[in-house]
Amino acid sequence: MGKVIIETKDNGELKIKTSLTLEQIKNLIEGIEKKEKAKKLLNATFNTLKENRELEIKSELEWYEQ
Repeated sequence: MGKVIIETKDNGELKIKTSLTLEQIKNLIEGIEKKEKAKKLLNATFNTLKENRELEIKSELEWYEQ
């Protein structure tokens, strides 16, 4: 079992014991970060497609499902 220490942006530290491999943890964190970036991008561009509500809803669903 490996130990994982995560240092956060706010200088916090989280210690976790896990049976996941290093590669699995990296992939998990990268996936979460990609989703967060997509959400930020969507929020920044939200309502820019007002003239086509159907397209706006479709794009919102696509971003949140990634």
